[in-house]
Amino acid sequence: MAGIERWASYLPSGSSGGRRVAGPDEDAFTLAATAVERLVAGIEPEPGPDRIDLIGEFPEIAKWGLGAVIGRAAEGIPQAGRAAAFWDAVERALLTTPAGHRSLVVAVELPERARAGDASGGSTLGAGAVAVLIDGSGTTAPGSTAPGRREGSVLDAVRETYRSAATKAPNAWVGDFVLTPDGGHPVDLARVLAASDPPLGAVSEGAYVPRPRYLENLPSRWRFVAEESGACGARSFPARGICLRCGARGALRPIPLPTDGGIVVAATTIGKGGQPTEFDAQVAAFGGYSVVLAELAPGARVTLQVTDASPGSLPIGSRIGTRLRRLYPQEGEWRYGRKAVPLGTPPTGRGA
Repeated sequence: MAGIERWASYLPSGSSGGRRVAGPDEDAFTLAATAVERLVAGIEPEPGPDRIDLIGEFPEIAKWGLGAVIGRAAEGIPQAGRAAAFWDAVERALLTTPAGHRSLVVAVELPERARAGDASGGSTLGAGAVAVLIDGSGTTAPGSTAPGRREGSVLDAVRETYRSAATKAPNAWVGDFVLTPDGGHPVDLARVLAASDPPLGAVSEGAYVPRPRYLENLPSRWRFVAEESGACGARSFPARGICLRCGARGALRPIPLPTDGGIVVAATTIGKGGQPTEFDAQVAAFGGYSVVLAELAPGARVTLQVTDASPGSLPIGSRIGTRLRRLYPQEGEWRYGRKAVPLGTPPTGRGA
């Protein structure tokens, strides 16, 4: 029988009414992506999961997007339900994951955006995500079995499991298990909700990227993967399929860059009226926003919008973390990419 290798969780940094609240650029996919990044950070990716069980209300992109976040062609299988469905999925993965393989179970709760008539209620913590990595080798961490309570909130049930088991295997638990629901910075829930659901048919006037090019560049956009030429050793970021120094196309090796720990080398604030139309709803609700140029590694720089921080709060010289977030709606769907956050936020991925 397989065993649970690691648990990870993520709670948004904002809070309202004593509960955590997802930001306007967060949704079920980005919450899950952050939890999953924490889950696999520092773990050898091979063999990766072939299947990801999704518990909760996920957008369509989660079916393939969570696999892309970790660089695997893993299929996401949506399943309705709460704690009982989550523990059923964990137990099924423990019984069916073959030796030499891994499985993922991911659950999300987003109570403030529940659909009309949805009686899920959410956890006492509010919005958040939890992910479990099952190892087919049979190495089992304490807390592998479901608690007696099998109804209600996934986050609350997993937190109970953490309290009873984490002291026996602290390295198996990463993320926000010990945080309090009201520990985040206060946010205006009405404004957050107003900015979280803009029209998806916005016309681009500055940030347009054709969908095929957007999908082609996901390794660079979502995971900060550069390319190194086997001919001259030069690195190119973002990856372009060709070495910018020697022109080589065939002998290119993917090189993961740090997703956390980059240094701000330039910063600016975009005021009202200066934003591309894709960001109109964000600016109307919250005003201007900051953009930084960060150096991830020597010679590798990336431009990032700042989130979870006040405009101007990440000056030159600051070290930043990054998170996968919504960028803007385009062609009837959300586009996603990494944004900069203060490094004090617990890291999700590869460190500096």
